[in-house]
Amino acid sequence: MNDTFSGGWIFAFLIIAVLFGGGGFGFGGNAAATGFATIADVNAAINNQSVQNSLNSAILSSANNNYETAQLISGQNMAMMQQANSDLINAIQGFNQVSNSIQTGFASVNQNIANLGFQLDKCCCDIKTTLLNDRLMDAQTKLNQQYTAISNAEQSQYILGQLGTYTPRAAVL
Repeated sequence: MNDTFSGGWIFAFLIIAVLFGGGGFGFGGNAAATGFATIADVNAAINNQSVQNSLNSAILSSANNNYETAQLISGQNMAMMQQANSDLINAIQGFNQVSNSIQTGFASVNQNIANLGFQLDKCCCDIKTTLLNDRLMDAQTKLNQQYTAISNAEQSQYILGQLGTYTPRAAVL
C-alpha cells in the first residue's frame, strides 16, 4: 500500500498547497494574489481536462472504428476480387475446354470426310473396273462365239470341199 505518493496524490497535494498556500509553505503568500488559481479555476481546469480526455477518447475510438471498418471493407473487397478472379479463370478454362472439344470434333469430322471421299473414289474405281471387266468378258464371249462360228463354217467348207459336189436325190416313195 505504498500508493500514498503516486502521481494522483502529488497533484492533489499541489492543488491544496496552491489553494491554501502562504504561511510558510514556500509557495508564496496570499491566495488572493493575481495569477493564482482559485478553487473554481482548478475545478474548471479539471472539468475541462476531463472533457478533453473524454473527447480525445471518443475521437480515438471513432478513428479506431473507422480504421477497423476500412480494414473490413478492404478484406471484403479482396475476397470479392479473389472470387471474381476465380470465377473468371473457371470460365476461361471452361471456354478453352469447349473450344478444344469443338476442334477435336471438327478434326474428327474432317478426317471422316476425307476417309469418305477416299472410300467413294475407291468405290467408283471399283465400279468402273467391274463394269470394264464385264464389258471385256462380254466382248471375249462374243469373240469366242465368232471364232467358233467361223471355225464351224471353215470346217463345213472343208468337209464339203472334200466330198465334192453333192446332189441330193429325190426321195422315193
